[in-house]
Amino acid sequence: MNQLVRSRLEDRARSGRPIRVALVGAGRFGTSVAAQIGQIEGMRLVAVADPNTANGVEALRAAGWTDEQWAQVDSAAEALRTAEAARAVLAPDAGVLIDLDIEVVVEATGVPEIGTRTAWDSIRQGRHVVMVTVEADVTCGWALAREARRQGVVYSLAAGDQPGAIMEMYDWAMTLGLEVVAAGRGTLRYPFDRAGTPDDAFGRFGYTDDLVAGRRLNPRMYNSFRDGTKAQLEMCALANMTGLPPDLRGMHEPSATIDDLPRLFATEDDGGLLSRSGVVDLANAVAEDGESTLEGNIATGVWVVVTSDQPLVRDDLAFYGLPMDEHAQRGALYRPYHLCGVETPLTIAQAALFGAPTGAPRDEPTAEVLAMAKRDLDPGDVLDGSGGRNVSGLIDRAEVLRDQKLLPLGLAYGVALNRPVKAGDPIPAEAVTISDDSLIEKLREESAVLG
Repeated sequence: MNQLVRSRLEDRARSGRPIRVALVGAGRFGTSVAAQIGQIEGMRLVAVADPNTANGVEALRAAGWTDEQWAQVDSAAEALRTAEAARAVLAPDAGVLIDLDIEVVVEATGVPEIGTRTAWDSIRQGRHVVMVTVEADVTCGWALAREARRQGVVYSLAAGDQPGAIMEMYDWAMTLGLEVVAAGRGTLRYPFDRAGTPDDAFGRFGYTDDLVAGRRLNPRMYNSFRDGTKAQLEMCALANMTGLPPDLRGMHEPSATIDDLPRLFATEDDGGLLSRSGVVDLANAVAEDGESTLEGNIATGVWVVVTSDQPLVRDDLAFYGLPMDEHAQRGALYRPYHLCGVETPLTIAQAALFGAPTGAPRDEPTAEVLAMAKRDLDPGDVLDGSGGRNVSGLIDRAEVLRDQKLLPLGLAYGVALNRPVKAGDPIPAEAVTISDDSLIEKLREESAVLG
């Protein structure tokens, strides 16, 4: 596929018709996407939308635009005039880009409601969407993907982010006829991290002020990494693409090295942790003592445990070097890294050139992420979403959220509780009132997800 992508990109470059890309949300991830687009012939970043002007400027510069080659605009008319003059556009929001010639929109705001609105509008405008805001995807991505199919465009998760990277390995294994026992990513989560706040997130990573400022890191995002929420969200996205459910609420997330993967992620009958084969899960780089880290961990990587009914195939998996369990029944495919932003242009190209996603949700959700109380919450307390002080997220099967009438994490942003909720409990859907303006709520209701 990469050879085909490269060839088509070269054709686009020679014909003077590069893939025209808009970036919505120019944080660290979005700026990395912009920087990589600037290195690719046959692809061009033509617009950035972000209310933070400094972020937008950084993204345009990273993509190779000089300060004389772009203009800041406030209206759709200004944006169109700027584009017609062959200049890049910097806009405060995606709505200003409505009249531009754009093939692919990369949604990287990190805000579920904004991400959903941007994706929905872009799809209905005939644009492909690469969804980086996984918080939106796990809450209504199936509805967005269905609409994209109706409109004849692509809705996709991003290559380079963990769900996309795992999906590529999963597709490889399934295409070859291997059985996927479990698929997941690594984590680095200490016992005290679950209750962490944005204020102390960078300290728990050991990041200096200079590093934080230089990379423009978001404390809420990094808190979601360490309190476990982001990993739960990403495995929910993977579940909804593959149909692989979590084995239990929150998954097992054992302490595990790369060599441990094929031993631990096996069914109980085979000496492993799982009640069934074919699930999503996590491998924690923190040892069982809760203090040290394991040598040979996969904290920043992704993995898939596979097996085969064919003895010769299992023998080859072992012979050619896959980590295997002691009985050589299961092997671990893995990448010890994922390149956020850097790999995302592959998804942009696949969508624009071949009408193909890196990965998209199925028609109905397999899993949901439940909004969980981080501490004892009282009536009037405002839920602050992923990476906040008041809520975290845990994955569970979609029918559990529906049957127990629980609140999905993607709707736990800026809403006040009307009843107390104890620390560690899931938040009932009826404990909050969702705005009538919420597109997420509307899409979920139309999909009959809430009953």
